[in-house]
Amino acid sequence: MISTVIVAPGMRRLAVVLWGIAIVLVPLALVGGGSPWLVPVPSCFIALVAWAVFWRPRFECTPDHLRIVDVRRTSTYDWRRVTEIRTKYGIEVVTSEGVRRTWLATRPTARLGETNGRPGGTTPLDVDAAARRMRTFVPAPVEQTGPPPATVVPARITHRAHGWSVTGMVVLGVAASMAAAQL
Repeated sequence: MISTVIVAPGMRRLAVVLWGIAIVLVPLALVGGGSPWLVPVPSCFIALVAWAVFWRPRFECTPDHLRIVDVRRTSTYDWRRVTEIRTKYGIEVVTSEGVRRTWLATRPTARLGETNGRPGGTTPLDVDAAARRMRTFVPAPVEQTGPPPATVVPARITHRAHGWSVTGMVVLGVAASMAAAQL
């Protein structure tokens, strides 16, 4: 089974537009004769928000694990810990920890796309098709007959907070507000 990466192409297009706006703001401010420090801070804020909120979120499905990259954190689940992928309110991953709602598909009508490293961009998917693609990785429940095994291999769930990007958005947002107040 090959790896699958599911993204939101519309959100990525918006990120590219916001990056273009952030780049265009710098020369416009320098030509306008204002303080040269007023524009780089808001431009950096716009670029960071575009990357963290619109470009980075994705689902990475490999034969070993499911990785959910959201705005605030990255969660990695071994497939044995995933019990169900639901689509009632967007894509929800049910694990032994409970239900994990995702930033990428918050509604059942979200437009997604699959990319697996081949040229040509993304293949359009709806939420149901993306969930079906993810379900192909979920293993069937194992029926245990007899005593439990002598050794147990852990099925890990890890969460890594994106503290630096959230802190950066807050700091740059405050600095951008202060710069805008000086206009």
